[in-house]
Amino acid sequence: MEPRSLRYILSRAATAIVLIIALLYGLSFMKKKQRKDAIVADLKSLSSDSSFFRQFSASEAEKSLIKAVGLIAEASVMGMDPSLAIDRGLGIEEKYFLMDEDRKDPPVREQIIRTCLRANYENFRKFGYTSDFHTLQSMKEGKLPPVRTGQLAGSRPEISTIIPPSLSPGLDRVMANLEIRPAKAPGTPMTDVEIATAKRLASELRAAGVIEKAAELRIIDALTPKVEEDPLNMKK
Repeated sequence: MEPRSLRYILSRAATAIVLIIALLYGLSFMKKKQRKDAIVADLKSLSSDSSFFRQFSASEAEKSLIKAVGLIAEASVMGMDPSLAIDRGLGIEEKYFLMDEDRKDPPVREQIIRTCLRANYENFRKFGYTSDFHTLQSMKEGKLPPVRTGQLAGSRPEISTIIPPSLSPGLDRVMANLEIRPAKAPGTPMTDVEIATAKRLASELRAAGVIEKAAELRIIDALTPKVEEDPLNMKK
């Protein structure tokens, strides 16, 4: 009887251990799913028109951008591709089969949001940021902490405007006009690449109805170098 009783006890114990492991795995899976759902819900809020294109202040727009990038970074740690997280935030569900209607170009505002968030997430990674607890916790509060590791450890990027708000007042409150980039000394002139990017964004914002045609033309004109006429050619 003793050997049989021992086998019975060991069998029951093994079964209990398996059940406990399965329970813990199930709880972990549910907790992870709940957090993913919460991340998507927060990204949806930050991707809304009122948050992305019409913030009340420049500081709130900067905080919102930092929060959004932090959420994408956290989603990536949990196994969700950044592009997928952004799509979920835009309310786009994953499709396993490409339909004819999927081949149409997405709305302009959707393209602007996707481009902005993806580019800023990539810049976040270029700086050497990792999705550690302290970094993500700070970003949840809308604060971009110093880089903790890598060659740029200790440095802190800045949140800058793509189109100078002096050319169109209020654009510093538009998340789409913000980017994470290395700090620049005041008065540093825009590069040719930055000028081209600003012009393109101005056209996209006009197409999306965020600014008027007159504002687009004013921005492009201000960013276009004026070519002085050669006096000798003028006489000919």
